[in-house]
Amino acid sequence: MNALNKYALGFALSLTLSLTTINAFAAQQLDRIVAVVNDDIVLQSDFNLRLSQIQQQLAQNNTQAPSLDVLTSQVLDQLIIENLQLQLAQAQGVHIADTSLDQALERIAKSNQLSLAQLQQAVTNSGDTMAHFRDKVRQEMTINEIQTSSVNKRIRVSEHQVDRYLASNQGQALAETEYEIGHILVTLSATPDAQELATAQAKLDLIAAELAQGNDFFSLAASHSDALNALEGGNLGWRKGSQLPSLFADPISDMQTGDVSQPIRNSSGFHLIKLINKRGVSVQTIAQTKANHLLILPNEIRTATQAQELINELHQRIVDGADFYDLARTFSDDANSAPSGGDLGWVNHDQLPQLLQAELEKLALGQLSTPIKSESGWHLLQAIERRTKDVGQANLRYQAKQTIRQSKFAGELENWLREIRNQAYIEIR
Repeated sequence: MNALNKYALGFALSLTLSLTTINAFAAQQLDRIVAVVNDDIVLQSDFNLRLSQIQQQLAQNNTQAPSLDVLTSQVLDQLIIENLQLQLAQAQGVHIADTSLDQALERIAKSNQLSLAQLQQAVTNSGDTMAHFRDKVRQEMTINEIQTSSVNKRIRVSEHQVDRYLASNQGQALAETEYEIGHILVTLSATPDAQELATAQAKLDLIAAELAQGNDFFSLAASHSDALNALEGGNLGWRKGSQLPSLFADPISDMQTGDVSQPIRNSSGFHLIKLINKRGVSVQTIAQTKANHLLILPNEIRTATQAQELINELHQRIVDGADFYDLARTFSDDANSAPSGGDLGWVNHDQLPQLLQAELEKLALGQLSTPIKSESGWHLLQAIERRTKDVGQANLRYQAKQTIRQSKFAGELENWLREIRNQAYIEIR
């Protein structure tokens, strides 16, 4: 058994969340040092408590425990590895804010189908305290954070690997688009004569005319379709591209949302299909605005009142014809955009702070905002251009890269844990 597998994130939480009564006797023994880990130590009481927890967890799960010698070695190794990770986290300034901890506790309660009050009562009933439980959760979150940041730095995913993944069956499944389709069928017999074909064509012409007049496709399907789902408006629901018959798959791939196909004939008759919607990783558009930004902050030599006076002056100068570019380069405190005359480039709809985003979306093209007060200072925004950008392929490649990264994470985590253990000073007593 590979002991390092025992260090996977969440192990201690799973023990704590079992919410069973832990034998307090082990924690009450006279303490001594069982291991020195760099400049820190592992105490006998911590070892005894963890051993008791794991033994109860194994018993609860009806899992055959290893021999006591093997189990004690694994438990001690686990505590040493956790200690090393917490030391690294402290050295790198990893800190879990109280708000993040509170949100994690809410998720834990929800996953156990408990309210927060019920979770607290369950912790108390187990013989633990909520303060200690919070410390354990914070510790697990800290270990998760240091693992994620340290291991991800070691993982490299090349564009070639992304290409190979997207060409695989798994990658093609990720990329597959789903279509919501409306359908109208005008049936034909197995061997239609000229009269039957003419009648069918007249019906198709009538449907086409009504569509051209703006009539609703689904109402027309209910009125004219011979398909079994006509009364449901001909809606076929969501279908993956691979699930569509080639009769529909070929034309649908070239259609835009809202398009209605030309009549498609097969042995059943004539088909009209409407692309109602489509979705998938590779189907994504975002609204973007090209914007200018000027920021004035109060500082050591500029009071809050003076900052407000300056932003009002700059606003008036731009209104009177001064160039936004020149004033932003001279006065703006936005270190990122000031060198380019306040140019923010193309801004996604959710990229700016909510206050600024809301003000930007109100602006007409070319319009300058009035001075905007935020917690940090005063802002001027100007909307230059708007567009809808297709980011589907970029999103698909990003998702593929994340999938590859996740597949490499477990192996690289184990390598990293071995390395930090080998590089540490450890003395078993």
